[in-house]
Amino acid sequence: MIQRLITRMIIVGMMWLGLSLLKWEALSTQLLMQALVFTAIVLLGSLMEQILHYQGDPYILPVVQAIMAIGLVFVVRINQALPDNPGNHNIALHQFWWANIGLVVFYAILWGMQDYRKLGRLRYLWGLLAVGLLMVTLVFGSTTGGATSWLSLGGIVVQPEEFVKLALLLFMATYLEENEELLRVGTVQWGKFSLPDWRTLGPFMIMVAFILGILAAQKSLGTALVFYMLFVLMLYAVTERALYLGISLPIFLLTGTLGYQLFRHVRVRVMVWMNPWQDVAGGGYQIAQSLFAISGGKILGTGLGNGIGASTVPVAISDFVFSVIAEELGFAGAMAVLMLFLIVVLRAFAISLKTKDRFGQILAAGIGILLGTETLIILAGVTKLLPLTGITLPWVSYGGSSVIVHFILLGVLLNISNANAVSSHTTKNKGRECAT
Repeated sequence: MIQRLITRMIIVGMMWLGLSLLKWEALSTQLLMQALVFTAIVLLGSLMEQILHYQGDPYILPVVQAIMAIGLVFVVRINQALPDNPGNHNIALHQFWWANIGLVVFYAILWGMQDYRKLGRLRYLWGLLAVGLLMVTLVFGSTTGGATSWLSLGGIVVQPEEFVKLALLLFMATYLEENEELLRVGTVQWGKFSLPDWRTLGPFMIMVAFILGILAAQKSLGTALVFYMLFVLMLYAVTERALYLGISLPIFLLTGTLGYQLFRHVRVRVMVWMNPWQDVAGGGYQIAQSLFAISGGKILGTGLGNGIGASTVPVAISDFVFSVIAEELGFAGAMAVLMLFLIVVLRAFAISLKTKDRFGQILAAGIGILLGTETLIILAGVTKLLPLTGITLPWVSYGGSSVIVHFILLGVLLNISNANAVSSHTTKNKGRECAT
């Protein structure tokens, strides 16, 4: 208990140290109050874990809270550098709100969900929910940055695509659990290869076509890439058939080419990716400033609050927050953040391997694949390894929908871990009783 509490105190201490290095006079009383609420939830949560005998993975939650603390500090930092207009005044405060709500939702799922296996009974409901959310966004959503990804509900702007991630994960886990053997072995022979019949593969192909088709209509191609990789990697992880990876590559190249031909903003992003320096004051400005900021950080960084990327990199508070981290904390700090994400992904896979039921195994692995895929695509975009996608870094970038959904995923993941640890402990105790 003492070790757990000390770990959480170090995490919140890191956040308060970061805030103290910024301009205190620029921090509102409301923001400081929300920072105190965040501190209280983290510390009380560690006590509740002890009281309620949490036995799941001991590393993931502290690591995610450390990531969240870093993200909150940098959202405050970037918020201070934004132009002084009414729309920018409460961005950091809103992020603290979402972080606190997300932590509460996380603990509610961790302790309130009695049996995560019940989620697997609603396969088609999750699929319909995913399609429905995207359709509503396509019809009623607003367009920003070329993509129709936002929906206004009573004055609160949400990004339904984030909630679609959760629905798709649950759909994929239930579908793959039910059809694993047929997908692994196949029933129809095509030359040297055996593939599943249409009855088995049909629901999966229809869902993929619907989801990716709607995202293409929304011009939300960054999210489409994340979902496509999620579909393919989960299918490969469950079946262990390289054939599916081989089939997915030409499909990806074909759809990518179609997207390039059909959408002007995709062509612009590809041209900027290939050579941002030909229009460094125009289309290439964002990625050029990102590269300048990253390179300016060198090994140890310029120091928190001393970089220029927070004010020069467009959309730094969401899409390009990693560029500001790399500038002000340097290569060392940027690698530390990457290592934290790597720990979360690897521990998710470790939970998958330890889980006894197949649905829990697939769902835990899917959460790890999603987090790893998102992080890889985002960081590749801001470092010019891939064209820009416009998606956010989990728990770090500004955005309420992203924060809430990723805390829900975390709650499900640790609920799986805790449930299986409790089950194993109970089984061992019964075995000892029988032995005596």
